Amino acid sequence: MLEIDLLQGGGGWGRDRKSPAVVSGVGARRLARDGWMIGSSLMIIASITLSAYFALSTRGRAAGLEEALATALADSARSAALIEKMRMLEASRDSIAARAAIIREIDARRYLWPRVMDEVAGVLPAEAWLTRLAQLAPLEDPARFEVEGMTRDNFSLTRFWNAMESSPFIRNVRLISTENVSAEAAGGEVGDLYYFVLQAETENPPPEMLDFVRVRPGSSR
Repeated sequence: MLEIDLLQGGGGWGRDRKSPAVVSGVGARRLARDGWMIGSSLMIIASITLSAYFALSTRGRAAGLEEALATALADSARSAALIEKMRMLEASRDSIAARAAIIREIDARRYLWPRVMDEVAGVLPAEAWLTRLAQLAPLEDPARFEVEGMTRDNFSLTRFWNAMESSPFIRNVRLISTENVSAEAAGGEVGDLYYFVLQAETENPPPEMLDFVRVRPGSSR
């Protein structure tokens, strides 16, 4: 006798059909596999995008660094040129200052010896006369000089010595030697004479003691 099962899910020929639960499991696995592929694709795309962004950003920063380096090198070159120019100006200024100092020194010594001779002649007693006045060391400061002469007695020599010491332009007067010479050795003078040698130094007087006179072209002074 032939029996037909008309109920869903029953036996017979319909047993080979898949149940809804089986279909749902297969769909879930397929959906999970597709989602993983989609996620992997999105991650790959994001990685490519980030790599491109970082590459462009790095290239931009490199270009900026190169530009900054070029600017720094240009500034350094300008700074080096300015420093060299400043050094040249300083050297020129030092040279000018040195020349000015030499000129001032020459100008200060221009009237030194006329002034010294004027001072010595002004305090020389009538009983004495000079035979020699000479500078001892050209480059010394203060300048030193030596005076040689004759006098009739020691009193005249003492007065001359003290008068030179009291001059505001002369200091440190020292008696180097003195010698009694006969009249015949002195050139026929009457009586014995005294030969003397004095050494002294020049001195700069206070400014208020100096008398500055303006010299005009064509004037006698």
